[in-house]
Amino acid sequence: MDIYKELIRERDAGRRAALVSIVTQSGSTPSATAAKMLVREDGTIAGTVGGGAAEGRAIMVAREVIATGLSQMLAIDLHKNPTLDLGMICGGNLQFYIEAIMPNRTVYIFGGGHVGLMTEVICRTLGFETVVVDDRAEFANPERFPAAAGTHAGPLAETTAHLSPNASSLVFIAMRGHALDQEALAWSLGTPAGYIGMIGSKRKVLTVYNNLVAAGFAPEAFGRVHAPVGLEIGAEGPEEIAVSVTAEMITHIRGAGKACPLTRTMDWCGSVEEAAPLAAVG
Repeated sequence: MDIYKELIRERDAGRRAALVSIVTQSGSTPSATAAKMLVREDGTIAGTVGGGAAEGRAIMVAREVIATGLSQMLAIDLHKNPTLDLGMICGGNLQFYIEAIMPNRTVYIFGGGHVGLMTEVICRTLGFETVVVDDRAEFANPERFPAAAGTHAGPLAETTAHLSPNASSLVFIAMRGHALDQEALAWSLGTPAGYIGMIGSKRKVLTVYNNLVAAGFAPEAFGRVHAPVGLEIGAEGPEEIAVSVTAEMITHIRGAGKACPLTRTMDWCGSVEEAAPLAAVG
């Protein structure tokens, strides 16, 4: 099996993975230096780094790497850990490099108006690829979004036929009316996109929800839809709304759940006995 073909397949599908490589070895070892194994998000593997309990430990750490997105080194001394040696080798040392393989993320922005424009700018600043969709050509074109990966103008039934979100894609819906937002949301629910956010009041959100359920969408299908979209920061104006929206996207990507401030104010410092000495040396 070609490890790199499998890696590309996982990335193209928008799934996380980890690449495990033996980078150093000494003594009797299970496989040559540079042996590789791909660990998929579901825990299945392609390739091997020798089998046995040591490989099992590498898989366990690889799943942590997949969850956090942070690559790690893993050193195993098989003399000090004989239980990892059973059924595999006769002593020796191994060092694995476990690399996080993160898929490219594309944000599909439905609505190229003021909020969509500012959201696209911030998304690109964050390193995301952006695709802008609007039914009006003047709001979705390369001149208005020169750095976007793509702009699509026209009826949504036609423009969305060219889009292929994957599990790591994010969709933000902020079009110019309930009907268009509802159409964009219906399309989004039929894709594997991991995050879907729709702008609007609670009343609008409820109306769109009821309409789509009546059209045959299952209530549980809306579990990945963030609506009204964004974190509650008291946002006013397109720029602040865009910050609120992209901040929520980050919490989704990082798996942060419900975002909250690190702390409210610094008045807690006054109740810490060590505060005075720290202030003196600061």
